[in-house]
Amino acid sequence: MDWEDLLIEAFSSRTRLNIIKLLWRSGGMNISRIARSLNVSYSSAENNLEGLKRAGIIEETRLGRVRIYKLSDRKEVRDLLRCIVHHELEDF
Repeated sequence: MDWEDLLIEAFSSRTRLNIIKLLWRSGGMNISRIARSLNVSYSSAENNLEGLKRAGIIEETRLGRVRIYKLSDRKEVRDLLRCIVHHELEDF
């Protein structure tokens, strides 16, 4: 799967868009907190985070057994997010 396909997959899900908005505002969270904040199951949050990670939109940091997810610091990812979901991020 190429990067364009990964981006289409990443932005085709309302849950993934909500995760992006949540991480944009918070700076970073673990899976349990993301799931609770969005009222989705742990496994749903985990699957959606994996899709975002494959697309390079988010990064995972491990602190022992806890995985913290945050948006990628890469400039091209930040610029892309500003263009694609800017209006949605304002309303979040």
